[in-house]
Amino acid sequence: MEENLQRKKLVCIVDDDDNIREIYSVKFARDGFAVVTARDGEEGLSVIKKERPDVILLDIQMPVMDGLEVLRALKGDQQLTKIPVVILSNVDSEEMFQKVGDLGAAQYYLVKSLTDPQKVVDITLEALARQ
Repeated sequence: MEENLQRKKLVCIVDDDDNIREIYSVKFARDGFAVVTARDGEEGLSVIKKERPDVILLDIQMPVMDGLEVLRALKGDQQLTKIPVVILSNVDSEEMFQKVGDLGAAQYYLVKSLTDPQKVVDITLEALARQ
C-alpha cells in the first residue's frame, strides 16, 4: 500500500491530567494528527527532543518540571525554539499571562475551563499555519 505523500502533523500533549491527555489525544487523532503525550514537564521535554513535534500543547501546573520551565528550555534550544506552543492551563491570571508572554515561547494561551476540544484544535491549526 502506498504511504501518504504528506505525513500527519505531530502534536505533543504535555499535561499531568490523564483525562485531559486522553480527551485531546482522541480529538487530535480524529482530526488527522499523529499524537505523542507526556505526563509532566520533564517527560515532555524528553519526548519533544526525541520526536520533534510540529506543535506542542502544554499545561503550566505540573509536577517534576512545570510548563514555564519547559518554555525556558525550549527557548534556550535553537532546534526546539521554533516549535509552536499552545498553552492549555487552568491558571487564569494576568500574572501568568505576563510570565508566559515574557518568555516569548508560546503563541497562544487557552484556559481549560473556558474552551473546548474543537477550539483547541482550531487554535493549534492556526499556530501551525502562522509558522
